[in-house]
Amino acid sequence: MKNEILKLSLGVDVSKETLAVCLCRLTARLTKEFEDPFEVSNDLSGFKKLVKWLLKNASSPEDIVVVMESTGIYHEALVYHLYGEGFPVSVMQSGRVKRYAQSLDQRSKTDALDSRMLAMLGCERELALWSHQIQYYVS
Repeated sequence: MKNEILKLSLGVDVSKETLAVCLCRLTARLTKEFEDPFEVSNDLSGFKKLVKWLLKNASSPEDIVVVMESTGIYHEALVYHLYGEGFPVSVMQSGRVKRYAQSLDQRSKTDALDSRMLAMLGCERELALWSHQIQYYVS
C-alpha cells in the first residue's frame, strides 16, 4: 500500500519580525511526517517565499490548511495574504493552543517547536477556518 497523504497542515509561529513554519503530512497509515522547520520574514517578501514553497508541496492551495495562533496584530497581514491566495487558514485562540501543547507534555518552547505543534494540531483536528467578512454598521 502506497503511503498516501490524507492531510497537509502548515503550522506558523508568528512574531513581529519572523514566521517560523513547519509542514506536517498525515499519511494513510496515520503517521505524521514533518518537514524541517524554517523561518521567513513577516512581510510581503516572506509571504511570497512561503507561498512559492507551499505550492511545491501541494497541487493546490486548498490542499494545505494553515494554522497559527492569534498574536495581536502580527498575524493579520499573513492571514489576509494567504486567504487571498486561496489557502484555508485557521487562527487559534492562545488558550486553546496552550491546552493542546500541554496535552502533548511539551516542556520546551521554541519557535520551531511551536510551529511543529501547530502543524500537528492542524493534521489531527478539524478546525474552524478564518474568513474575511465585511461587517456593515448602521448608525
